[in-house]
Amino acid sequence: MASADGSDVAIRYDGVTKKYGDVVAVDDVSIEVQDGELLALLGPSGSGKTTTLRMLAGFEQPTNGTISLAGRDVTSVPTHKRDTGMVFQDYALFPHMTVGKNIEFGLKRKGFDGDEIDRRIEEVLEMVDLAGFADRTPTNLSGGQQQRVATARAIAIEPEVMLMDEPLGALDKKLRDQLEVELTELQTELGITTLYVTHNQEEALTMADRIAVMNEGQIEQIAPPMEVYEEPATEFVADFIGDTNFLEGDLRETEDGVVLTYDGTDLGVNTSGVPEEGGAVFVRPEKVNARSAGFSDDSLNTLEGTVERRLFLGSKVRYFVDVGGFEVVVDDSNQHAATLHETGDDVVLAWSVEDTRLAHG
Repeated sequence: MASADGSDVAIRYDGVTKKYGDVVAVDDVSIEVQDGELLALLGPSGSGKTTTLRMLAGFEQPTNGTISLAGRDVTSVPTHKRDTGMVFQDYALFPHMTVGKNIEFGLKRKGFDGDEIDRRIEEVLEMVDLAGFADRTPTNLSGGQQQRVATARAIAIEPEVMLMDEPLGALDKKLRDQLEVELTELQTELGITTLYVTHNQEEALTMADRIAVMNEGQIEQIAPPMEVYEEPATEFVADFIGDTNFLEGDLRETEDGVVLTYDGTDLGVNTSGVPEEGGAVFVRPEKVNARSAGFSDDSLNTLEGTVERRLFLGSKVRYFVDVGGFEVVVDDSNQHAATLHETGDDVVLAWSVEDTRLAHG
């Protein structure tokens, strides 16, 4: 889907702000979503992600700024005249209609004729693994099947853009994990540009081509999932995405690079300099190893501590280690039961300088 201006930008927010009285729900947001891309809007409740999606759908009007679809300004265009398909957490299926009639409803509104409607219903139900379900009613379907019907209804009209607002939020984890994969494969197969709202980090990391992390109405970072996790741009992103150990100490530049000094120990930091606004030094729990007391390696960052708690989490063992002034969490893969540390054990925490990151404040 090429834009009217010849670019591959399918969705564009340009300086979009939404206010409700004195409350700023979305604050000067600018986003470009490429044709065929799945962009996840990820953030806590109240961060502005759903309002951002609703403005693209036409359910809300921006206070300032413009929104474009395929290069066409749709800021003031009514919802029914925007070429979008929508899937929400409650699915919004008509309970008194069959699955086929639910899908037919949208097709008729889009002007499809009888034969084409029948073909599209059969085609999309097969896409979502519900072939033969056209005559069933939503009340006789499981939550996962209802979600598939809602998706089928949305893609049946062949929209330029798919809008999904917490579509898996009501499902249990096992089914959610399964549908994450199915939806991603379907979106990739169809090449539909998708804006996907979620507060679930795993969903965003698993499904998205890029993630836009939102906080208090603003975009903190837009990047591919691995970059958001490994190189968070701000302290908020580092804290919100995954589990994080923020390290205490004095941050300074030396001839050998940036170091964080804690209780007389210098910890190397993987950064080119100290920003004027400061920042937070952190390391992910899975990057840290808990070694036996006396361990030494000058190539690694190390801190001595005492195991305060130990949790068995199936595929990993989690240690909570007191290093004298704060707690460091360590996630150790559950492969060597004989080497497990006990509560009260003295240990040396060791991790690489490369994994010691600085997030801007």
